Amino acid sequence: MTAAVAQILQEFERLSDSERQELRHEIIERVPMSEDLTDDDFGSLASASFRELDKEEDRGA
Repeated sequence: MTAAVAQILQEFERLSDSERQELRHEIIERVPMSEDLTDDDFGSLASASFRELDKEEDRGA
């Protein structure tokens, strides 16, 4: 992972839940989906989604 990506992830962790949702929406709008996604890519996306859902459940959201 590059230093730039690590810094972005650190900043992401400081965002509120609503800011994170806004950022996800903006990234999705700007990054074209590719047909080149691998099974590992899909697995990583699914894992990240489930982690976020678990966090929301733990907070009682």
